[in-house]
Amino acid sequence: AKQPQGGILKQEASIHISNLNLIDPKSNTPTRVGYRMEGDKKVRFAKKSGEEIK
Repeated sequence: AKQPQGGILKQEASIHISNLNLIDPKSNTPTRVGYRMEGDKKVRFAKKSGEEIK
């Protein structure tokens, strides 16, 4: 008890939404998301391919 055993513990925890990536619909790889205006609608698109995310 004076010197406890060291090591790595596995512990589940939540992850912030900003640390997640969506999957690019064209290449099936993780990508960042951008926004652009198409007419009066704001649409999301994949930064890697430019493909619209629905």
